[in-house]
This record gives sequence, structure tokens and C-alpha cells, in this order.
Amino acid sequence: MEETIALIKSCIISKQGGVPIGSLNYEFEKIVGEPIPYARLGFSNLQSLLREVDGLKTTKNIYGEQILTVNDPKIKHIAELIRKQKRNYLRTCSKYYKRFVPYSQTYNNNNYNNKNGQYMKNRNNNIWYDDNRKYCQQRNVNRTFSSLYSDGTRHSKQSSYEEYEENNNVVVIETGISKGETIVYEPIILGHQLIGDDFFLQLAIRNLGLPVWRQTGDMALNCGLCISGQTIQDCIEKLNAIDCISSRIVIMLGAVDIYNGVSCDDLIKDMEWLLKLLEYKFSFSHSAVTICTIPPLANLSLHGHSDKVRALYSFNNWIRGLAHAEDHSFGSNSSYSNSKSYRVIDFFEAFADETYTTQYDWFQLNARMVSGCKHPYVLWNKQGRKRALEMLTSEL
Repeated sequence: MEETIALIKSCIISKQGGVPIGSLNYEFEKIVGEPIPYARLGFSNLQSLLREVDGLKTTKNIYGEQILTVNDPKIKHIAELIRKQKRNYLRTCSKYYKRFVPYSQTYNNNNYNNKNGQYMKNRNNNIWYDDNRKYCQQRNVNRTFSSLYSDGTRHSKQSSYEEYEENNNVVVIETGISKGETIVYEPIILGHQLIGDDFFLQLAIRNLGLPVWRQTGDMALNCGLCISGQTIQDCIEKLNAIDCISSRIVIMLGAVDIYNGVSCDDLIKDMEWLLKLLEYKFSFSHSAVTICTIPPLANLSLHGHSDKVRALYSFNNWIRGLAHAEDHSFGSNSSYSNSKSYRVIDFFEAFADETYTTQYDWFQLNARMVSGCKHPYVLWNKQGRKRALEMLTSEL
């Protein structure tokens, strides 16, 4: 008990400004290697354990989050030293590593006939896609409306986050040949392996600090089973070549399929096939699989991309139905039925309001090309990734 409390305090002190309550378990696991063992210590939940810890102080930041800090006279001098410590953003380099610069926006796939491919040059002589322009116009309207009810503090901070991300390059390891792994256990968060496309890949790179690989040149970046531009079919092919994965998994797939124009019926068939593969090849129970809805695809609009947006809405509704499989069938078009339900995390609901309007404050300022997809992508910004991680840590 005393050792666990000491580790909790060390975890909180090590972070400048304290730790949000929702992120404490994640930060503890990064240091210790396992989540806070409150059940083993006789507590029903983490909050009950924290109430028994002397010297903890709870405050609220400008976003309304509860922040834990240590107010213990015995270690006050240590906390003060950490508070005054300057951050060091320097990274080591070697001849086996290279800096990854975000994929050039001048990229053009000549083999792809894009109906929305009209573009023009901006003042920095970069390609400015017509879809990108529409996205920014729609984003600005929503941000202007929301600014009427805020003091603008969050927006100014977000700009600094975006500037930091642009200058914070990622180390990429080039293998030169296909790795051909048969055992893949990463990326892991709270004992669950993430399987996904660029949304989860960015969490693994930016927040979990894991190494990122590519075979050579401009090929797709990957970290375990999080692969840039990965479709559901791509994941099935990958899993067919793998023998062992983690015992618990979290899946977020389908965004790239929607960008590619795949219909909702085909999305459902592909996901059913993936779930069957997990059940029969890897012997997964339904309780060991968590499925996530696709977040809002911020550069798609109902007016300009009606078929894709409807596919997104319908596929997310089908995923939500997996949480109530014992009460509802999946419809006449579905061949997959089982009395057991899956765990579902609704990322769409977390990043959109009740009218299905995208909350643009959680996303990057511009749509941009990613290494594995031929369509411009709008990923989460720093605050969006933080929100996504907090959702994962609270649900897993």
C-alpha cells in the first residue's frame, strides 16, 4: 500500500503542473509497467484509493479538467525543482534513423481519378485542394460561432500546439525489406493492443512514443498493427500472415474505406469477416475485443460527399449495435449474428455534437496527405489526441 502511494506521488510530481485524474492510470503504467492495482489493495475504484492518499490536491484547469498535484511538505522541494526545470526537446540522431517530414501536400497520384481533384496554389506555392478549402471554410464558420461563447484562450493555445506539432518531427526506421513478422504485440495501451489506421497510428507515435517503421522511401508508416492507410481488407490480409497477437485488442478501422468510396454494406461484410477471423483463428472471445466507431472525417460534408458521409453514419450505427447484440439482430443484409455483445467505444460521439456537427477544435487546421492513403486526411490535433487517450484509458 505505502509503496503504491509513493509511486502515485512520484508519477504526479514527475509531470509539470500535475496530472489529470483521467490520465493518472496511463501515466502510472508508463512508469511502473502496470495500471494502479486498486482492486488488489481492497478498493472498488481508483477514486476510493486516491481519497486515502494524504497530500493530494485537486484543482481545475482552464478546460475544466480535474488536475492532481502533490501538496506534501516532505517533498515540496522536489516538486519545486521539477516545476522550474526547463523542457529539453533535443533528440538524439544516428545514421540508422532519419527525420520524418509530414507528407508533401504537392503529392499527386496520377493513377487515381479524383472528381474533387481541383486545386490551386496558395501563397507558399503549396497545393491547396478544393476539398481542403471547403473544409477550412466550414471549420472557420463553426469556430467563429463557438468563439462567441468563449474567451478565445483555448483557440490561442491550440495554435501554439499546432505550431509545435509542425516542428516536432518523428524518427522513422527504414528496414529496406519487408519485416514479415509473425508475432506482433504492439502498440499496447493498458494491456490492449491497438489495431487501426492513421488515427491510432498518430496516438502510437505522438503520445505513446513508440518507434515507427516503413519499408523504404515513401511507403506507408506502421507501428505494429497500426498502419497508415490501412483498410479493413488490408488488416485481414495482415492478420492472415500473423500467428500471435495480444490477448485483448481495440479496433478502429473503416475511415480509409469510406474515403475510398466503399459502401456501408461492404464495410459491414468486411468487418464481419475480420471478427470471424479473430474468433476462429485467434480464439478471441467477444469480451476481449473492443470496437471503436470512426471519428468524424472533418473534410467530408453531407452536402459535398453525401454517399461517403451516409456510409460513415450507417457503419457507426452498426458498430453501436454490436454492444447490444443479444437484444437486436444486425438486419437482413448481415450474415453475422451472435448472442454475445462486443465492447464499443463511441469516438464519433466524443468529437461531434448532438446534431452530428464536427467539433473542429479537436482536429488539425488543414487536411493533409498521409503516407499510406491517396486522400487528404484531417487527424486529431494535440488536444484531440489527449481526449482520445483519456477515452481509451477510462473505457479499458
